[in-house]
Amino acid sequence: MTRYAKLSALCTAAIVGLAPPGLWAQQGARTGLEFGGVPAINFDSDEGFGYGVITEFYQYGDGSPLPYAWTVQPRVFLTTEGRRDVTVFFDAPDLFGGAWRLTAFGGTEKQIATPYYGLGNDSQYDESLDADDGPDPYFYRYGRTRDGVTAKLQRRLSSAPVRLLFGAGAQQTHILPVPEGEGTTVYAQQVAPEASSTWTNFLQAGLVYDTRDRETGPTRGVWAELLVQRSDDALGADYDFTRVTATGRHYVSLSEGLVLAQRIIVQHASSGIPEHELSWIQSSFKDQEGLGGAKSLRGVQRNRYAGRGMALWNAELRWRAARFDMLGRNFTAVLSGFVDHGRVWRDGVDLSEIASDLHRGFGGGLRVAMGENFVVAFDAGTSTETTAPIYIGLGYLY
Repeated sequence: MTRYAKLSALCTAAIVGLAPPGLWAQQGARTGLEFGGVPAINFDSDEGFGYGVITEFYQYGDGSPLPYAWTVQPRVFLTTEGRRDVTVFFDAPDLFGGAWRLTAFGGTEKQIATPYYGLGNDSQYDESLDADDGPDPYFYRYGRTRDGVTAKLQRRLSSAPVRLLFGAGAQQTHILPVPEGEGTTVYAQQVAPEASSTWTNFLQAGLVYDTRDRETGPTRGVWAELLVQRSDDALGADYDFTRVTATGRHYVSLSEGLVLAQRIIVQHASSGIPEHELSWIQSSFKDQEGLGGAKSLRGVQRNRYAGRGMALWNAELRWRAARFDMLGRNFTAVLSGFVDHGRVWRDGVDLSEIASDLHRGFGGGLRVAMGENFVVAFDAGTSTETTAPIYIGLGYLY
């Protein structure tokens, strides 16, 4: 643990120290176009060290659009455990006077060895089979590369905090059941022994309800959504399935600088969905992966559990510990403690079991916000299944 803590501190210092002054303007002084770039240096116990470059363009206009008029975020990101991402994200939350919002994502995301432990809430893990020097060094991994584009358009309904969402995407997934051709894997044994390349093309619709006081690190309000995604051969897809995701996020200001933030997700997918799609959790902003790992159930191995049904509950107590100016930039330090619960169902959600057989993780974290929109994140979690995983990255979990 001590070794990881030292590495984490070095990574955080690198991100903070190398950020260019031009990107982090003082609050209230942001107008027009700003550009900056930072080294994408992080550490994740599941993926190893990450390195690359994140560049960000922010257009603030006359300073009135919140949180910005639009942003473009190209990223080149690699990890020592085999991740190779080249992507670009675009978000324009204030189109046509705020009536419309457009988000889009495109690029390639390659993982030489991504986790797969089998299906169900009780899938087994044998640590003795997970040795790098064993006959099956990738026993709980498989190769996955996703190339594609997605776009989501939201339309505000009158003056109410409700938006209609329509989206579409085209994604080609390349699967290598046994990375590097060494030994065998759970994926090769239970899903498919041969390499494949398939398309998941989809349409998406939903409702979004948003009363947050701010989008980055909110202190009060609700952000909830109900999304329905349909992949169909009529769209050129190789799989026909429907995925429904209900997400509720609630932020309560308990006192000055102290916020209770909670998130509940319930997701169900119909039969026909391929195994490599089960780990994705759809969102109106950026999709995430789970169940298990930095973006869902912290303290549990990344994508440890998979099934057509999933439930997740996160609770965080966030305390704004300090605000300070340094090198012409304003900073905010936020400490947090969290508890995460979750489970999956092999064949779809069963609400009668939603509070039973839960997997749990808990821990604490630190967020260092430079300006309003850029946040360096550090979390350390633990559970009965792992010992103190550490995650360093960007942003809040929700």
